[in-house]
Amino acid sequence: MNNQDEKMRTTPFATIVIPTFNQDSYLRQALDSLLAQTDSDWEAIIVNDGSTDNTRSIADDYAARDSRFRCIHKSNGGVASALNAGLEHARGDWIHWLSSDDLFEPHKLAVNRQWIEQNPDSNFFFSYFTLLREPTGERERRELWGPLPAAENQLLTLFYRNYINGISICIRGAAWREIGFFDESLRYAQDYDLWLRLLQKHRGVFIPEWTVVSRNHIAQGSETFPDACYYDTAKAALRFINEHSFPELVPFADLRHQETAKKAIVCALDVATDPSSFLYCLGPHTALLSRILEWVFSDACIHPDLKATVKNRIDAMSFAESNDDWTWMWRQLAIATNEELPVFHHNPQPHLALAMREWRSKQISDHAKQKTLRDYLSRFDGIEDERFLPSSSSNSRIVFLVNVETEDAAAWLDAAGRLGKRGFRPLVLFESGAGDLPTFDTLDWFNIVRIAAFDSHSLPRLGDVELLVTERSAPEAVWVSTLSSLILEAGLCAGDIENRVLSAFERRQPRRPIIFLERVTWGGGAERVVYDIIRHLNRKFYQPSVWTMFPDHTTPPALPDDVEILNLHESALRDWAPTGETVTPPTRFHRIYHRVVPLRLRGKLQLGRVITSLKQRLRGLARAALRPRLISVGSLTTHNSMTSPAELDFVASMLHHNPSAAGLARAVTGLGDGALVVSVMEEAAVAAWLAQAEAPFPYIASLHTVESACLPDNYPSPGRLKAERWLFSAACNRATAVTMPTNGCMTDLAVNFLVSSSKIRKIPNPVDCSKVRWLSFQQDPAVQRWKAASPVFRLVHVGRLDPQKNHNLLLFACRELKSRGRAFSLAIVGDGHARRDIENTVREYKLENEVILVGEQKNPFPWIAAADSLLLTSRFEAFALVLLEAMVCETPVISVDCPVGPAEVLNNGEFGLLVSPNDPVAMADAVERLIQDPQLALRLKKAGHERAKLFDVKSILPLWEALIDETPAIPEAIDS
Repeated sequence: MNNQDEKMRTTPFATIVIPTFNQDSYLRQALDSLLAQTDSDWEAIIVNDGSTDNTRSIADDYAARDSRFRCIHKSNGGVASALNAGLEHARGDWIHWLSSDDLFEPHKLAVNRQWIEQNPDSNFFFSYFTLLREPTGERERRELWGPLPAAENQLLTLFYRNYINGISICIRGAAWREIGFFDESLRYAQDYDLWLRLLQKHRGVFIPEWTVVSRNHIAQGSETFPDACYYDTAKAALRFINEHSFPELVPFADLRHQETAKKAIVCALDVATDPSSFLYCLGPHTALLSRILEWVFSDACIHPDLKATVKNRIDAMSFAESNDDWTWMWRQLAIATNEELPVFHHNPQPHLALAMREWRSKQISDHAKQKTLRDYLSRFDGIEDERFLPSSSSNSRIVFLVNVETEDAAAWLDAAGRLGKRGFRPLVLFESGAGDLPTFDTLDWFNIVRIAAFDSHSLPRLGDVELLVTERSAPEAVWVSTLSSLILEAGLCAGDIENRVLSAFERRQPRRPIIFLERVTWGGGAERVVYDIIRHLNRKFYQPSVWTMFPDHTTPPALPDDVEILNLHESALRDWAPTGETVTPPTRFHRIYHRVVPLRLRGKLQLGRVITSLKQRLRGLARAALRPRLISVGSLTTHNSMTSPAELDFVASMLHHNPSAAGLARAVTGLGDGALVVSVMEEAAVAAWLAQAEAPFPYIASLHTVESACLPDNYPSPGRLKAERWLFSAACNRATAVTMPTNGCMTDLAVNFLVSSSKIRKIPNPVDCSKVRWLSFQQDPAVQRWKAASPVFRLVHVGRLDPQKNHNLLLFACRELKSRGRAFSLAIVGDGHARRDIENTVREYKLENEVILVGEQKNPFPWIAAADSLLLTSRFEAFALVLLEAMVCETPVISVDCPVGPAEVLNNGEFGLLVSPNDPVAMADAVERLIQDPQLALRLKKAGHERAKLFDVKSILPLWEALIDETPAIPEAIDS
């Protein structure tokens, strides 16, 4: 026996497997880096994977010169195939991998030996790497591609990022043989899949040294099809999760220990709640979350507090202001986890269905990556072209409410699957009560959630949906925030259900343009009303848009994507810059008009010739309008007159209103016949009327306040106030209709502004019950602190800090309660110019321990929901929408009986306590009644909840749509 044969039988310390395909320009450098190793006890297996260049001859040459090199030549099968071929012939105790375009540092094997000796029980090591940029030759010492995890969470963190550099690994041969070789079906993530399997059985040991050089060049696989790397990674991760329970995903964590279990759950949630996790490269899915829920809500988990940890995290994710697939997934999970006794079982989620869903979504949204994903599915999953059918619909969210006892359940599920394949995002909600069936099920194209009841505790968590589909026997769907509803009769087959849904999304062409003209897009109650109307207006018949007269001073909530927002002032500045003057105005009045009114509009109105007659016409109209008139409102007959036209400050008024009127005239002209303007509040109504001089169009004046009380606050100058009253009266009388939210507002408008009663319509302000209820569920740390610090009777007041809200009465009542020895806490939600005065009063009344000012809140509803009662102390309220919002939150209300809204909303005290205005003792008495009588509080809570449903936006919206349909589309039909 010669020495060579004896050496071949000796087991080397290290085997290095070197897969290569057409890398003759780099292979020599890779092999030379092995010859340069300071530890020479190694063997290298070069696997030529069907190369067509000089790779074969280079490999054979090195093998001929050094017996430590061995060559395997095979047909092309991919990296995993080449690695496996080399591993089958590996004899070393420790296995390494060197890509043929990369390098080992000279001390790589020596460092590995040193760490193995220091960690004799470990089977898996990895290290830092140096990045070699091929174009420049620059070398950059890198750390890891992802965060270095705690030892117990190595596998979980791998779902977030692949932090292991493949050529840096050192794995005990016996451990490798135990877990198996590379998966050859994965062309780009074969290493990632192996790390998952390895870390499930062996802890990885990180070596904080730079032992390898990874070359970056355009010919490597990760550069030729980079997205395929991510898709393959998600595929491997999903498959692994489907095969392992949650305890198996944290194999080295003692889940019997509470703190250890909590850390594992928090780490898993951190990964699951990050949309950038590699886990989600093929689209959002619930696989990891399903494993978490399956364990946490099972008897195997002996830590009940973990349920709240998981539920609160899911709830927080569900409140994102987005309509994408990611948020939609969390809202479905929020419904399931908030059931009283949820049951969760993991249902394996195949990657192909997930990827097809993601491709559909990308195709519909015309996403830049749609072709990339399609190519991946075609090349690596064999999806034929006929599977990639054009989607005939949008990715709208559809919710099916189905009773578990219905005989048509199979048809509903089949229809949901068909719609999912078209690109819709269906969810089937089964009202099933208690049972052993899983609360949450994932199917290929949609999810199923089983809930105890279709009520306000579950349905609002869905957020906004485009279509709600119910059986005729289903309860009213007040608690789903939907753009459209479809009620189906029993006995329909899946095809019929599918066709009915598709027809619900067909839009009449052309749709009628409805322009909501507002001062700004977001401000007070009027803007909130418009926001709710726009979100729910039937898109099948109407195309809403928002035009504003002034720039926004706050950040408004997002309107639906199909709603155009136009600022008239900005548009006017862009398009109507004056280019010259045609007439020299003889008076100050004329000069101001020439300066304010754009040349283009002046030309159309012929102001240069008729400005004098225009002034005379305005004065004539004023005399007619100001002449005493007899008007009748119900049984009331009254005289009404204003004052002399000479006292009207039209100049200031026209300076203020004209830019908006001119901008509106120009913008609405471009829409053609049929456009309808809904002018919101006083300024918008005046602008709409003034715009008639250039572009006649129909408009509805939507008003929301007690005008006789509001206008003097807005215009303190007597002459300006008189002019504005006249303009406002004229604008209302020229409108097709005027809407008011309460009877008191209607009477005020008719009596004090001479508006014909025949024009005034009562349309109550709507409340989006589902939206308010959903927002009330949001966890607010400040609210939690308030509840924890104030285990007493909690009161809340919501509104701007303004004298009109009468905080003096509020604080006086609190002082009275304190003097009676009552323990309470009041949270004042809102901000405004009266804040300092309120703070001073709090100190003067020594209420610092009882009253907190929390400022303006983007979402005030958690504060309302946390209170035992909401107080309203305003001097006047046109409607008092906040009372309804509190009732939606199941919070009893106490309100002063101020003009004019609270009594109507509360039906004279049937649904909340009404007290005399400006009577702090009466307010304190009412609070004491609720403190002393829990049954009264419970009755008001339940009754108020039902009362609020009558004002739900889905109940009020038909009144608006009927009024819109009654309004003539042809401008000439308007009474001039």
